[in-house]
Order: sequence, then C-alpha cells, then structure tokens
Amino acid sequence: MCADLVRVKKSNKTIKELQIDLAKYLIQIDDGKRLPSIRRLAASTGMSIGSVSTALNGLQELGAVQIQKRGHMGSVMVSRSIGELWNLIEQAPLVIAMTLPMHLRFEGLATGLKKAFEKIGIETYLIFIRGSRTRLKALKENRCHAAVMSGLAADELSGQDHEIQMRLPPGSWISGYCVFYQASRPHPHRPIRLAVDPDSYDHRRLTELEFEGQQVEYRWASFVQFSRLLKNGDVDAILWTADQEEAYLGPGIEQRPLSERTMQLIGENSLSATFVARTGSDPVRAVLQAAIEPAEIMAIQEKVVRGEIIPEY
Repeated sequence: MCADLVRVKKSNKTIKELQIDLAKYLIQIDDGKRLPSIRRLAASTGMSIGSVSTALNGLQELGAVQIQKRGHMGSVMVSRSIGELWNLIEQAPLVIAMTLPMHLRFEGLATGLKKAFEKIGIETYLIFIRGSRTRLKALKENRCHAAVMSGLAADELSGQDHEIQMRLPPGSWISGYCVFYQASRPHPHRPIRLAVDPDSYDHRRLTELEFEGQQVEYRWASFVQFSRLLKNGDVDAILWTADQEEAYLGPGIEQRPLSERTMQLIGENSLSATFVARTGSDPVRAVLQAAIEPAEIMAIQEKVVRGEIIPEY
C-alpha cells in the first residue's frame, strides 16, 4: 500500500499482516499530517473497519505511532517511531552497502551513518563492497536495502529498477581527486601507462576524461594494487582520491590536481555521497529521510578525518 490509497478486493489478512500494510503507509506520513478516515483505510486494504481500527490501536500500543482523533476534522499523526515501524515492516536490520573503508573520510561517513540510524532505533548493518556496479548488483539481489556511491556513479549507472533517494553535499564522498605520477617522464614514444580499476565507474570515467587525446595504455588492476604498481614503476600515473595521498606519495612520486576541463565536465557529483535503493522502496526512503541530517553526518565525518573521534561502524 502506498500514500495514494486505492480500493482493493476484500482480504483475508491477519491483523498482524494488516498492521504491516498500515506500517508501510504510516512510515511515510510526517508528524502533524492528517490521516485518511478509517473507512478509506479499510477500503484500501480490503479489510473491515473494525479490523483496521483494531490494527491501528495495536500499532499505538506498540509505540509505533501516536494518533489523535479530532472529531469531524479526522485523525492526525501526532508522532511516529520510525524504528518501531521499520522493525514491524522488515523484521530485520537495515542493510546498507558501502565502498571499502580505505581512508578516514569513508570511515567517517560509515561512523556518521551508524550513529544516525542508532539514534532512531534501527539496527543497521554496513556491508563493504568494492565497486559501484557491484554494490548495485547486491541491491538488485536483495542483499541490501540501499547502496551508497558517488553522485557521478549513481547518475550514470542507475536504471529503471533504481531510485536515487538522497544526496549529501560535496565532500561527503571524497574531498577531491588528483593524479599521482612518476617524476621522471616516460619515453616520448611510449604510451603513458595508467592503472585503472574496472570495477570503479568513477575511476575509469575520470581517467578517460583526464587523459583524453593522449596515447595511453591501461593496466587493469584493483585499487589495492595501485600504490605498489606506481612505486615499483609498473605504471606511470594513477588518478585517485586526495584523501589517500599518504599511501601514494614517496620518493620519485608527485601529484597534481585534476585539470579544470575534467572538473567542469563532471562538476561536484563525484564528491557527493549518494544513496540508491530499489524502485518503490518507500520505507527505505522514509528511514533515510528521518535518520540522516547531512550537517550532522558530515560533522562526525570531519571529526574522524581530524582524528578527534575513533571510527565506529
């Protein structure tokens, strides 16, 4: 059932099943909003008025919602417990797929998210999967409720089965990209050897844009191999996040920012953490909107980056 109520045939659902249906609807209703009449709720669920009234009373006894009757003005959602409603609907933890926690900015994001969901009473599991395409596959296979990736990857890879639920401000995903390269220039008649992670949409696309028009040779590898490949001289350059520069800089290695042309082409989307869910995942959207306050998440993230708090996720 969704926010737009429709009439359905009479149902033989139990009160428990009816409560779950109602919870899927009520989790989307903001505090202070007027609710449909019991008669309309009964028509939309295919249940009797008495059954719907019993189910709503049960939800109130559970502490999932507080509804106030206001006579001819109808009933109003006074308050709701997103956690109780979620637990009733899913009867399982919220599972979010994230990238590997390879630097403090990602660890800070994971810490902020974990604290945000705990605050509203939802047990949350963060699973860490390399590559935005792989995280979307996990989402399709119902191994998670939402996947987090850059806005660039979300915009390019999301199809009709996906919905972008939320974007955090630039800097929530990474602070920026740069190019790490061998100080000694390659032979002018040899292609520039570049390490590229094929599982990372951002990395592959940004590398293509940054070195467009140049003679290049790609070395396909996981990002965990990048530092060794560069320092051993197996590749000439790598485009990667500035948040992990300590792993790449060293004797004979220099860095530079991305070209102005590349940054103009991609904008700031590649810097923003973006949440993607399956199409029609209304409870997931409601939970994300209720739990996530971008300023609070990023404040925790920055404290982790500065070493002021220990990552906990």
